[in-house]
Amino acid sequence: MIAIPLLPFEKYIIAHAILCVIGFLGFLPLGALLARYTRTYTQSWFTAHWICQLALAGPTIIIGVALGIHAVNLAESGPVNDVHKKWGIAIFVLYLLQVAIGLTIHYLRPRAWASGRGRRPVQNYFHAVFGLLIIAFAMFQVRTGFRSEWPAQTGRGSVGNGANDFWYFWIIFITVLYFAGLAFLWRQFRQEREARRAAEMKNSPEMKPISSPREPSETPMA
Repeated sequence: MIAIPLLPFEKYIIAHAILCVIGFLGFLPLGALLARYTRTYTQSWFTAHWICQLALAGPTIIIGVALGIHAVNLAESGPVNDVHKKWGIAIFVLYLLQVAIGLTIHYLRPRAWASGRGRRPVQNYFHAVFGLLIIAFAMFQVRTGFRSEWPAQTGRGSVGNGANDFWYFWIIFITVLYFAGLAFLWRQFRQEREARRAAEMKNSPEMKPISSPREPSETPMA
């Protein structure tokens, strides 16, 4: 069987696939897992979270998407005309939106929550759920890439079944890990309740020291 060398646009497709898989199914799940498992044990959880989600995933995803666009241009395969391309653009936009939401939540926190007196804002829950949805969409997107897009764009046939087996393993693995980490929610909520009580006690009038009346000053003798 004669092996046909990869064409330039096919090499870009492979590079695009590798980087997007690392970004969307590597760094993003890692950042979510670090937040889920470590936030109740160390204040450094947020630093690890944003490094994974932004500092590592951001450049990887942006370069990966750019390589995909360049591959489409080299192949002259036309406009955004199939599921993989449409989903790819949508997921990339959602990722950028999620980053903006995360930065907004971190730097523009409600005063009560920032001081420890208020409950966790709704936008914090939205940020977590929205991030999980993006990862779920990326899981679907990766599979359309090697099952449908690669053979359709290159005519080389389907990718070996090993890729499909690893995809199933990885999806199950990170899903089980995340749901196992939900066991730490009780600890997180308990810590937040204790922080609220401590803040309320600190600010209550009963806990403020009562200043003693001044002693009347002696009138100097003439």
